Amino acid sequence: MITEDPPTVTHLRVDQECQVNFNPESDVNFHTFVCNRYVKNEICHAETQTEIIDDTRLIKVKIDKKKYISTKCGTPHTTFVNQEMQSDITQFIGFSSIKNNNELIDLAGVSFENFEFLLRRVSSSKKCVVSTKDRLLIFLMKMKTGLTFSALGVLFSVHRTTVSRIFFEILQKLAGATRNLVFWPDIDAVQETMPDCFRPEYSDTRVIIDCTEFRIEIPSSVDNRVFTYSQYKKNFTAKVLIGITPGGFISLKSKVAGGRKSDSQLTIESGLLDLLEDGDKVLADKGFPEIKTVIDTSGKKVNIVMPPFLEKKNEFSKAETQETYSVARVRIHVERIMQRLRTYQILNKIPENLLHCIDDILHICCVLVNLQPPILSNKEDKEGGK
Repeated sequence: MITEDPPTVTHLRVDQECQVNFNPESDVNFHTFVCNRYVKNEICHAETQTEIIDDTRLIKVKIDKKKYISTKCGTPHTTFVNQEMQSDITQFIGFSSIKNNNELIDLAGVSFENFEFLLRRVSSSKKCVVSTKDRLLIFLMKMKTGLTFSALGVLFSVHRTTVSRIFFEILQKLAGATRNLVFWPDIDAVQETMPDCFRPEYSDTRVIIDCTEFRIEIPSSVDNRVFTYSQYKKNFTAKVLIGITPGGFISLKSKVAGGRKSDSQLTIESGLLDLLEDGDKVLADKGFPEIKTVIDTSGKKVNIVMPPFLEKKNEFSKAETQETYSVARVRIHVERIMQRLRTYQILNKIPENLLHCIDDILHICCVLVNLQPPILSNKEDKEGGK
C-alpha cells in the first residue's frame, strides 16, 4: 500500500498592492495617504494605499432659517392638556340645546313664540321615546334645512325610519290643525292692512297673484314625467299659484300641479275667480293673458292689471314705460313672499317619496311664512320713498 505525505502548506511571500486615487484629474495636491497592510509571520500578504485629498477651499453651506430652529439643551419636557376643549365640548341633545331665537330660526325657521304656537297643535298623550318638542323640532328642521332622514337621525340619535315616521305624523297633524291659517280675508280686512304705497292708484287691489315652480326628483312613472316637465325651467318641476294681499299675507294657495300646466290654467282651476267680487283689482304679470278673457266671459266686474305687452312694437311709449314701472313697484311684494317660501330648503328639490304629500308641505310652508312679521310696513315704505 503506497502512502503519500500530506501536502505541506508553504507561506509564500505576497507582494500585492492596491493604490486608489480619488479624483485623479483634480488640480488639488494630495500629500496624505493611509496605508493598510496584512502581515503574517513577518510576511506582507496584502497592502492597500488610499490617498486623502487635502482641500483647503471653503465650503459654503446655506441654512434655511425657516426649516432649522435653534433649540437649547436641557429644556424640560412638558405635557400640554387642552382643558378648554375638554370643558367646552357640548353635544347636540335636541330642543334643550337651543338657547336663543336666532339659533331656533336658523335651524327650524320659527321663533320660540311660534314654536310654542305650533307645539300646542301637535301635543299628544301618546308616550314616545322622542319628546314632543324634539318631534316638532325634527319636523321643522326637515322643512327648514332639507336634511335627509338619515342625517336627522344622526343628530337626534334615532333611526332614520323613526325620523321618517315622526315627520309624516307631525305633517298630517299640523296640516289639519293649521288649515285656517291660509284663508281668503274679506275686503274690509284687506283695506285695513293696505300699505300706503298702493294708494290711491291701486287702493282697490284685492290680491296679487303669481306662480312659482319647485324642482322635483325625476318621477319613475313616464306619465308623471310628461305632466311635470317644464319647458320654461327645462326640468321636472311642481307648480303652484300663490295669492297675497297687499299687506303680504298669503290668502290663496292652489293645488300643486305639474310644471307642464300653464299659469292661466292653474289660476282658473284654483277657484280664484269664484272668490273675487265686483270692483276687485287683481295684480298679475304677463303670464296670465287668458284670465282677462275668462273674467269677461263670467260677467264679473273685476279689473286685471298687468304690465303692457310690447307685441309688435320695438319699444314702449313713455306712458307704457311709466305704467310698467308703476305695476312692478307694487307687484314686487309677491316676489318677496316667494323668497320667504324658498328659505325652506325642503322645496329646493322635492324627492319622490314626498310627492304624495306635496300639497301639505306647501301648505305648512305658507303657514310658516304667514307667522313671520309683515314684509313691509307703512313706516318703512314712507322712509323708502323719501
